[in-house]
Amino acid sequence: MADNNTPEITPWSFLLDSEAENYFAKIDYALKNGKHIQQWKEQTWWFRFIANNEDSLKQYYRSYFGVRLEYGGETDQKYYYLDFMPDSRGNIPLDNRHFLQNEFVIVGFMLYKTIYIDNYIELASIKAFQRMLRQDYEELKEGLFRVLAKAKNINVTQMNEHKMDSVVLSAMKAFEKLGWVELQEDTFEVLPSFQRLPRLYADYISNINDWLKTESVK
Repeated sequence: MADNNTPEITPWSFLLDSEAENYFAKIDYALKNGKHIQQWKEQTWWFRFIANNEDSLKQYYRSYFGVRLEYGGETDQKYYYLDFMPDSRGNIPLDNRHFLQNEFVIVGFMLYKTIYIDNYIELASIKAFQRMLRQDYEELKEGLFRVLAKAKNINVTQMNEHKMDSVVLSAMKAFEKLGWVELQEDTFEVLPSFQRLPRLYADYISNINDWLKTESVK
């Protein structure tokens, strides 16, 4: 038998939470700017607020902004983010949307490969990552140059190690904005929400060696 005393969950129920005044404005701003929120340092409080009000917030973003509050991961690896409907780009202004440039996605593929496929799990330096791409993946470097040049819409002859280093640095800064990594000058730590990348591009990542080698002979 249904409990008639259970309050109805609405798109505004979350405002009844005693922590709404403290956290919601910051959470809303972060989510609309593409940030992923997880149980990480000061984000932990934001994460708990979302988790406690998940059903209401899902209604809020769907009803008023035409986007979905989604999550990935489980338990302490869980994270929240906003995603677009299949047939709509939502009502969030373009200036508030953060899209990854194609070349940054490719850098993400290589970062995932380096840490999670090739098991360089202690990698925590941007300079070390740049050096690895230059020196430890010689058989893939020509293909990597080609796909980065294509993504940046430049001639492959314009892509070199210096420009690749620059793309890597810019990509890491973009990942920080998304909440995928935390940066402290040269050092970085990959956060749980970085796992959204293989969820989106599993086929590319699982076949990245063959893909880059094929590009190298074009």
